[in-house]
Amino acid sequence: MRYQVSRFVVATDPQSGIIQHTKTGNRLLVSEETLKLLSLFSKPKTFEEVLSRTSSDENGRLEIAGFLEQLAKEKILVPEEETEERINWGVLTDKVLVESPLRTFFSCPRRSLAALEDEDIVFLGVPFDLGTTGYPGARFGPDKMRELSSDAFEYHTDIFTGKCKGWFSSGRNKTILEGVKMVDVGNVLLQVGESFERFYNRVDQVIRQIIVHGCFPVIVGGDHSCSYPILRAMKEQYGSVSVIHIDAHTDLGETIPNVSNNHGNVFTRVREENLVRHLHQFGIRGCIGKKLIAADYSLHTLEDLKRDGVEKVVASLNQSQPYYLSLDIDVLDPAFAPGTGTPITNGMTPEMLFALLSSVAGRVKLIGCDVVEVNPMLDRNNQTSELALSTIFHILSEVFR
Repeated sequence: MRYQVSRFVVATDPQSGIIQHTKTGNRLLVSEETLKLLSLFSKPKTFEEVLSRTSSDENGRLEIAGFLEQLAKEKILVPEEETEERINWGVLTDKVLVESPLRTFFSCPRRSLAALEDEDIVFLGVPFDLGTTGYPGARFGPDKMRELSSDAFEYHTDIFTGKCKGWFSSGRNKTILEGVKMVDVGNVLLQVGESFERFYNRVDQVIRQIIVHGCFPVIVGGDHSCSYPILRAMKEQYGSVSVIHIDAHTDLGETIPNVSNNHGNVFTRVREENLVRHLHQFGIRGCIGKKLIAADYSLHTLEDLKRDGVEKVVASLNQSQPYYLSLDIDVLDPAFAPGTGTPITNGMTPEMLFALLSSVAGRVKLIGCDVVEVNPMLDRNNQTSELALSTIFHILSEVFR
């Protein structure tokens, strides 16, 4: 079979060595040798023809052949006889869905949406804060946390299985996330000036492509309004899903006609569209206006958790249902997490939050999670971003223990 470079592959900056596939959003940092190799496919050629032009030994040619197969899998190289309009792009029709990151969460491998297979954990950034009613800046959360986590963690895999070797936890005296495959598909693309619904539809489409493989999605915001399209996709895939919402606020504000989207009413919209079977809210504090009383709703305030204990409160969760976890970092006291747009004093401690997450994961099946409202622009020495990363790591260590 003869291959050539996809017409959708472009160089973002000729000086940087970065190429991007404008259909998948996959971005690669390539060497001069790789660019020379790709140049051989400017006109259709078979892999054998290209390999015959290299001066490598047999082992080297085998390695190059494997690399070329990966480029074909990523659709950087495409078959000559297939016009790219007929290639099955799934929901990728006229726009890029994601942008591939230059750095990844916990230094795990990058992966395009089209190349997802049997991964256990898939990271996705949602750099969106147009729904915030407080200080903007949460859009910078995903990439700041990628930067910090890739500096602190090296991702090592077993050479035979390709699975993560994990990290040793001194607190638990054991290795965490050993044998778990983790990948990062990048950030949902935000086009300047587009409507909420247009962006939400893109989030919805990306989430569907992730969860159809049975992966556990970890979505990093961005403001809390992004949970709405995520739960829309979750219902489509799993049918009936309940939600564990950990937050300082209920996010059950009223929706205004024609102005229905913000991070303060996201769960009003979720309930109006019957996207969840039951909504459990944990850690709420302060004045919340009117208390909601409904058969599909349970409120567990921070005072309830302090008075009754985490285990007793979590015991009310129905073990027969799958749950999605949505966590707003402002559930923590601003002394621990100052980098958020709508902080409330006298909040939860990290110890209580981790105990709550351990108890939840030990009782029910979690099928995905989001961590939102981390605002690096308001942070102090990256304190909030670091704590959010520890929270994500703790959730994953409990779900995949």
